[in-house]
Amino acid sequence: MKNMNINKLKTFAACGFSAIILAFTAGCAKESSVDTSGMAKAFIEAWIKVNHPNASASGLGVYILEDTPGTGAALTDKDLYVIADCTVTDLDGNISSTTYENVSKQIGTFSEANYYGSDIFFLNRNYTAAGVIDIFDGMRVGGTRKALIPGWLNVNLDYKTAEEYEKNGSGTNAIYTVTITDKTDDIIQWQIDKLQKFVATNMAGVDSTKYGYYSRTLKQPTSDETFSGDTTYYINYTGRLLNGKVFDTTIEDTAKVHKIYNSARDYAPMVVHPASESDYTTVTISSTPTEDGTTVVDGFAFCLSKLRPFEKVICAFYSELGYGYSGSAPSVPKLCPIVFEIEVVAEPE
Repeated sequence: MKNMNINKLKTFAACGFSAIILAFTAGCAKESSVDTSGMAKAFIEAWIKVNHPNASASGLGVYILEDTPGTGAALTDKDLYVIADCTVTDLDGNISSTTYENVSKQIGTFSEANYYGSDIFFLNRNYTAAGVIDIFDGMRVGGTRKALIPGWLNVNLDYKTAEEYEKNGSGTNAIYTVTITDKTDDIIQWQIDKLQKFVATNMAGVDSTKYGYYSRTLKQPTSDETFSGDTTYYINYTGRLLNGKVFDTTIEDTAKVHKIYNSARDYAPMVVHPASESDYTTVTISSTPTEDGTTVVDGFAFCLSKLRPFEKVICAFYSELGYGYSGSAPSVPKLCPIVFEIEVVAEPE
């Protein structure tokens, strides 16, 4: 991806920025001072003049370099979340992150274990950099915008004015190219809608016994009784995103087929230590019956607490019962519904 004239930038970095430094040094001899934020701002303004002379600062001070308007719904003050594809580069055009699989392959950072797809941006400065939020201002779904975010705006701080950011913000200059694919003022309902579409297509005859949770029996159990609190049992499982991407499994062949096989891992059924009758979240799993169990996400635990002997189920649930806001990097993005297929199996010999 080429974001600028590299030769011009190198010339500017060698000459223009040095000239700025010299000017500030000369100023100090006159008993005046220029703080680092002033130097940083002067550098950005000079870079813009050389590389994008027609760009102007908007909002808090983000420079819009390219803008392709979208034809979808416009963002409003009520929208709390923007779903967008995004590529981030430095001022030399070097890519530091991308949501695109093909771009990741081009720059040599691709991994089968990683999630690729639109990211969710929470439009709150405590969670998303102020400059990133500023980029989205005035955009529509389907629109693409490329913008330079000065380092002082590439921070999770909440100030009222551009001047406060210039004085106190300390981040890295970055160029973001974003394409909005969706937006919502209710991220929970947004997930529920996606789950219901998935369920309608992939889980016919589904049962929903808990908000945000759906399950269906794929293989009938040999008994209608659930496991008692003092009975351990074995399971195989495979975890997927709604798009079918496998992020975890106990089955070696499945790991190999989906190219997430790890030779350092022992692929084998896991031991389930059932929950107490009053709290399904106390379910734990371990590699052997004698090991201490580890906790699992709530949706997985809820499913385990309902299993019966040799039953196989598919369960799907929203992020509140899964990996929450943060997700589980690098394979499960934030605020992501997930799906598990779980089967009770015989104890390995």
